[in-house]
Amino acid sequence: MIINKLVNSKIEREYFFVKGKLNIDVKYFMDQIDQGCMADDNKNYQTNVVGQMTSYDYFVGNRKFAKVLMPILDLIDSYKFKEIDSYTLGEAWGIRECFSDYTVKHHHLPAFLSGAIMLNKHSQLLEFDDIGEKLECEPGNFALFSSFLNHGNKRNVDDKCRYGLSFNFFYKK
Repeated sequence: MIINKLVNSKIEREYFFVKGKLNIDVKYFMDQIDQGCMADDNKNYQTNVVGQMTSYDYFVGNRKFAKVLMPILDLIDSYKFKEIDSYTLGEAWGIRECFSDYTVKHHHLPAFLSGAIMLNKHSQLLEFDDIGEKLECEPGNFALFSSFLNHGNKRNVDDKCRYGLSFNFFYKK
């Protein structure tokens, strides 16, 4: 083998990251996640979520979820993303991670923006190692972020499950 050049380096890249708190009916969404994790099309232990998960489109047509997203949509619309003219919610799913469950570090490309909303108080953190950020698990805490940012969490060491919602926005074609 001949290697003419090998570079392993980092480059600066512009990214978007917002943390905040939403008003959300956590009981409703936790109940919906419990139902979705039992549905035939669930993604339990089949994705980067090494835990229980609804289908990727489980909350896409859900009116209560759409209402939760309204302030996030207003934020996106107020921020002038130069690379987009229009976008659409393409995926929205629920997660339930119980004892020893975790999420493998991953990104959400080819989406352009992604989000996570926490539904219950829990010690498990959503970690964004690339940018040194963490999202605490408190009801209504959310992060909206550039989809290329790697994120995940460590194993759940608590006896109770952590519940959350995740979603992806895509460029509209």
